[in-house]
Amino acid sequence: MRCEKIISCLNAYVDGEQPDNLRRIMDDHLAICGSCRGRLEEIREIDALFQGALPVPPLPEGFAARLMIKARKRQPTRASGRRSVPLAWHPFGWMAELSAPMRLAACATVFLALVTGLSLAGRDVARRNVSIEQGKDIYGLEWFDPALPGSISSIYIAMADQPYEKGSGQ
Repeated sequence: MRCEKIISCLNAYVDGEQPDNLRRIMDDHLAICGSCRGRLEEIREIDALFQGALPVPPLPEGFAARLMIKARKRQPTRASGRRSVPLAWHPFGWMAELSAPMRLAACATVFLALVTGLSLAGRDVARRNVSIEQGKDIYGLEWFDPALPGSISSIYIAMADQPYEKGSGQ
């Protein structure tokens, strides 16, 4: 066995935690290697310093149970004192964790992308003589119409526009 492997196992050797076959191999190596024997003696000296030097005080009865109860009751605190909202309800919650310059950079990036996209799309519209109705389709502005044709809201509006006759039974 190589010295590096022996040295890495010396603490377990001193504590008697090695299996018998590995202990015999280490005994054979330590018999012929003075360097590893020197390290073994250093570990034994350090171990002897700690043997019985300081007694470990016993824990009070029920200490572990009380500690676990307190740990379960403890709620994580936030620096701002606000209640934590799940990410599903607050999609930009990650931005609150950023520093002010990083927030500014994120907003500037979004704004720049928006302006660039609109300017590129505007060149497209300017090149092709596009009517207002076609422009709605290009920009997706049909969503701002009061009621889309064929939608439930347009059917409701058509029904609501009909005059109501009292006593018609409908």
